[in-house]
Amino acid sequence: MIAPASALPPGGSAAPPQSYAAWLELESPSGTGQRATRYLSLPPRGVLNPPASTGMVFWSINPYVGCEFGCTYCYARETHRWTVERAANRPGAPATAREAAALPAAKAFEQRILIKQGAAAVLARTLNAARVGTVPIVIGTATDPYQPAERRFRLTRELLELLRQHQGLHLGIITKSALIARDAALLAQLSERHQLSVHISLASLDAPLLRQLEPRTPIPAARLRAMRILADAGVPVGLLMAPILPGLTDSRDAMRALLLAAREAGASWAAGDPLRMGRATRHTLLPWLDRERPALARRYREHYQMRNGVDRDYATALKARLTALQEEVGLPHARRDRTFHERWSGAGQMELWGVAT
Repeated sequence: MIAPASALPPGGSAAPPQSYAAWLELESPSGTGQRATRYLSLPPRGVLNPPASTGMVFWSINPYVGCEFGCTYCYARETHRWTVERAANRPGAPATAREAAALPAAKAFEQRILIKQGAAAVLARTLNAARVGTVPIVIGTATDPYQPAERRFRLTRELLELLRQHQGLHLGIITKSALIARDAALLAQLSERHQLSVHISLASLDAPLLRQLEPRTPIPAARLRAMRILADAGVPVGLLMAPILPGLTDSRDAMRALLLAAREAGASWAAGDPLRMGRATRHTLLPWLDRERPALARRYREHYQMRNGVDRDYATALKARLTALQEEVGLPHARRDRTFHERWSGAGQMELWGVAT
């Protein structure tokens, strides 16, 4: 059993329990009313997810399950729901798990954040046995590793400090958070020992639009400042335009402005792909579109009715637009170690609406 919340230091290094019944609330709720966020311990049996279990071409690590950023297009809500329901349905399930399972899935994802305490200790025990070789390890494929919980629990920092003890790995980090700048010096050290790529995820420079689509993410200017801090520290950093939202963020002018801003902030490359509309995304993005962009909502329903991704014509047009803009701005698709980069850059979601200019 892990120590009581009052005895846990930031980053909690107590040994993780091996039963879901050991869930504990780690901190009093932050916020009030509808925005009360609770942090719950999640006993990690493992933290390094192999390609065979995810269907991806890389290993992945997500120190948190759930995310306070609350992006309307997020595809990871189902993972949180399954985790909570498994815990709530076990014999002797703790009240914290039952309470989280009783909430609407979207609300639970944003306000019941599961903390994989002891994640670095688990990784230390399993990394060598995993034999990852030259297959990339990507941190932040499902939920943001630098979301607000990281300020308190520092799990991502602990994982990076553990990885600093190794050498020769291929590492990637994806985040929307300016908090990553806190670890600039550590990331610079990692880049000397490993093949490292940091992707700052930013879909648009339109701050009011992003405040609606991503209610609690840092503003674009803050993310660009973090990019500059990393670049100045010698950290390989690029822009991840993900997702590119049809009819919202895919115009030529908007994409060009974003690429220019990233280049000025020190980005060495940029990548982008169109929105994928899985079940979890439909439950959150479509209601937003119904309220804010009803005409566009109808087009989304027509376009995504029989598919999760965009059609071939749109995908081809978007790729051509992005490639042309990258050439114009002078920001390549990949860093110099192109083979490594392209093996996992598709982890982000990316998509263009044919008539957008």
